Amino acid sequence: MNKTKHNPDRPSRLSTRLNAYDYTSHGAYFVTICTDRRTPHFANPTFHALLFEVWQALPDRFPGISIDEFVIMPDHVHGIIWLDSTKEHAPALGQVIGAYKSMTTVAWLNYHKKLGGLCSKHLWQSGFYDHIIRNDQDLERTRQYILDNPVKQQER
Repeated sequence: MNKTKHNPDRPSRLSTRLNAYDYTSHGAYFVTICTDRRTPHFANPTFHALLFEVWQALPDRFPGISIDEFVIMPDHVHGIIWLDSTKEHAPALGQVIGAYKSMTTVAWLNYHKKLGGLCSKHLWQSGFYDHIIRNDQDLERTRQYILDNPVKQQER
């Protein structure tokens, strides 16, 4: 067993996941993924489009999932992902988000390489926030939150 020494300079992260919950379970999940250090990388229209394209392609990579509302903010994204646990080899929510983060990071690095500029290797914070959508009212409230998020951001 590989034991990592505690480093007091690096705070440990507590998981926000429900311990006994199966994150391959059929249903809808609201996710928020934030940029590393909440840096507003996504004001760039070219990269904004890339993030959207990768989101749209997730069902091709993971048959059995579908995507719902999605918004790209300057330093984070919000989206709803539906998992279908009846499909063979159904992915867990973490696998889908991990793939999204990986594919967008590669696109991020390639974009900056093409421009000849330097960028941080870390586009995203580690982890992500998720909320299991429990019923139709919760789904509608979450969709509205996603749709309203850009307006609320401008009001700040």
